[in-house]
Amino acid sequence: MVGLVLAGQSIMRFGTPEQQQQHLRPTLDATRVWCQLFSEPGAGSDLAGLSTRAVRDGDRYIINGQKVWCSGGRYSDWGILMARTDSEARKHEGISFFLLPMDLPGVEIRPLRQMTGEAEFDEVFFTDVELPAGQLLGPENGGWGVGMAVLTNERGHIGASVIGLERRLEAMAKLAEGRVLDPLQRQELAGLLSRGKAFTAMGQRQGPVASTAASLMKLASPR
Repeated sequence: MVGLVLAGQSIMRFGTPEQQQQHLRPTLDATRVWCQLFSEPGAGSDLAGLSTRAVRDGDRYIINGQKVWCSGGRYSDWGILMARTDSEARKHEGISFFLLPMDLPGVEIRPLRQMTGEAEFDEVFFTDVELPAGQLLGPENGGWGVGMAVLTNERGHIGASVIGLERRLEAMAKLAEGRVLDPLQRQELAGLLSRGKAFTAMGQRQGPVASTAASLMKLASPR
């Protein structure tokens, strides 16, 4: 999903012909795996509060900072990265969007151990990482707009799960056919079906900007 829905669509929309030539085919055939480098320890729900820095130095950017909750970082070839390029600008206006090879010197990936003992996510640390300026996607300091378009694609992808949810609701309703339910059981079933219909309706409210309503589908999607 990160490769096809997030990285691929953002490159199609904002990438230069060279970036599209470099990335789209290997992303489509899954020979290039992507991860998402957005969240930080101090900037989870407030993505615009990120502090990872990308300082322009001639034909490259020097990147320092940390990302967290990175799914698949250990086996990804590239990452889509949001970093601050202008510390003086308002926080939404000083961010840029980058395409970053995960094997660059200075990139350190550490598994994030969960209480289950498993490590589904990673922390990613950047220490004086030198990224060629040609890996900037979209305009410098215009990364917020690129990022919101990417997240809209993600929400649309999640919102597409309404088809599966509708099928589960239909199956749930059929289970009750021909059965004698007491009032409490009927009330519980009606509550489940009505909440499911509400999630379905909100998940379909995909618009031109990132939608919190569509994000609610994460709660209804099967794990």
